[in-house]
Amino acid sequence: MAEIKKNTMPEQYDDNEAGLAALVSQEEILLNEEALLRGLIEAGQEKDDESTYRQIMIKRGGILKFMFRVRPVSEEESIACREHATKFAPRKKGQPKREIETNPAKFRSWLIYTATVDDDRAKLWDNKRAQEALDVLQGVDMIDAVLLSGEKDRVIDVINEISGYDDGLEETAKN
Repeated sequence: MAEIKKNTMPEQYDDNEAGLAALVSQEEILLNEEALLRGLIEAGQEKDDESTYRQIMIKRGGILKFMFRVRPVSEEESIACREHATKFAPRKKGQPKREIETNPAKFRSWLIYTATVDDDRAKLWDNKRAQEALDVLQGVDMIDAVLLSGEKDRVIDVINEISGYDDGLEETAKN
């Protein structure tokens, strides 16, 4: 029977090769870190960039009624919209705020109002003449008075997409 011998000799490395490999991997890390930092900064700056705005056209019967632009909303803005649309129980001393109910239609209107670009919001939703003509008190109520349910759905879909709620992020996370 042949005897199996263990290799007791340590592998030998050329010091120059090992040093070069360490240097290359360090450069790759720095390059990747630079790319990561650049990507983070660009993503942070894009939130308020006009390139992220989307044009919304409201057409009925093939006739364009009006247009406006929407922008992405932050998580804080979305939470504020939800709070605007939520009724809370009266607070007792020392008790935390307790939600009673959230009105989904009102939440959607607040989200559209918040996401509408400031210039367009002033011309449309906060337009005093239009508010008087439609007998509404505030801009968010104009959205309820003007947009149909399906139109609100489509606008919300666009806002969600540009705010990062799309399938692309999920696919990236899976990979």
